[in-house]
Amino acid sequence: MSKKFKELSPKDFAGLPIISDNHFCIGEERIYIHLYNQKNMHWYLAEYGSIGKKFFGFYENKSDGLASGFCTVDEILSYGKKGEAWEPLVDESWKPVAAKEIEKLQNHINMMKSPPDS
Repeated sequence: MSKKFKELSPKDFAGLPIISDNHFCIGEERIYIHLYNQKNMHWYLAEYGSIGKKFFGFYENKSDGLASGFCTVDEILSYGKKGEAWEPLVDESWKPVAAKEIEKLQNHINMMKSPPDS
């Protein structure tokens, strides 16, 4: 059985870099934690701020697509309240990698670097 996100403690997030103000090099962030659920949602977490209990990373779900930005621990935990299929699980085989190396993130990163003309 996979480890649930709600079973992680702040100690598990201590190894992540502290949230920075510098997010100008999109795609260069190292993704340290990958979460997923049975609804085909994914969270790729790069940085953590213990004061606000929030992450910086990339978030994917079927209805909204892919986004980058901030998400709190409570926001991620709230999905588990919808039922077992929504429960965020930890990808325990995940190895840290640059965001630009994750195939699912590549189109989003390229679009953020060179947005289409309005």
